[in-house]
Amino acid sequence: MVDDRFQRSQGAGSNGSAKKRKTGRGLYWLLFLPFLGVLFPWIYNTDSPELFGIPFFYWYQMAWVPISAVLTMLVYRATTRREA
Repeated sequence: MVDDRFQRSQGAGSNGSAKKRKTGRGLYWLLFLPFLGVLFPWIYNTDSPELFGIPFFYWYQMAWVPISAVLTMLVYRATTRREA
């Protein structure tokens, strides 16, 4: 009796609770890519190629910002279910 009330108060019922899709955890590894992309600065510590006069060192790191946002959005949408 107490457990049923606790589960209902925590949103464990079928009415309106956020549900996870039954997918593998492989998609979460995509969130590790931005970390690996900037983990080793000696790989991208060069001035060339330049992009609009900006050295490679800077624009490479800034390119990971939108890439990270897109990867995060993809993983989120793939792992959560929306209510119809």
